[in-house]
Amino acid sequence: MTSGKYFNKGVKALDEPNLGYVVRETPDKIIVFGEKNERYDIPIAEIQQVGANVLIGLKYNELAKYSVSRDAPLPAGREDPWDEGDRMVDLATYEGKYPNTLFNKGVRAKNEDHVGHVLKETDDKIVIFGENNKRFDIPKSLIYQVGMNVILKIDFPEIFEYEVPKEAPLPTGEPIETVDRDVFPPDYHGPK
Repeated sequence: MTSGKYFNKGVKALDEPNLGYVVRETPDKIIVFGEKNERYDIPIAEIQQVGANVLIGLKYNELAKYSVSRDAPLPAGREDPWDEGDRMVDLATYEGKYPNTLFNKGVRAKNEDHVGHVLKETDDKIVIFGENNKRFDIPKSLIYQVGMNVILKIDFPEIFEYEVPKEAPLPTGEPIETVDRDVFPPDYHGPK
């Protein structure tokens, strides 16, 4: 399961603001990974509220009954309502297969401002796609910490020093696929 109502949302208990995040959901439960190698298989019935985060209607010490070994196999999720065959990319599986990669992690500035997501990683830098079609090629030496997100040692406006045109070749020399210019010529300014 790569998406759904709860997938990848932060999870809170009544007395714990950062329990972890949802890594999988099934028709009857959510699987939550915590920061201290914790895992909880929590029944959907225990969910009190869903918004930007999932609020569990229990206190932290009451969650022990749902604790599961982090290494235990994940239960099968729901089937996606569409079938894309070989074109379907399951990011959760990719990230599980390559746990040390920064691919698709959120990136935040030192003051916790959102910068974007890691599109590509090389030996010495990360390529970040951010808001408003911004692209930043930032040296790995400027990474402060890596957890659920990549935290940088710098803030805005210093981050803008690393902005590059989004259509510039990737650091490995690969081209980025761009919009077909015959369909949208340079002088096109949208519908009138």
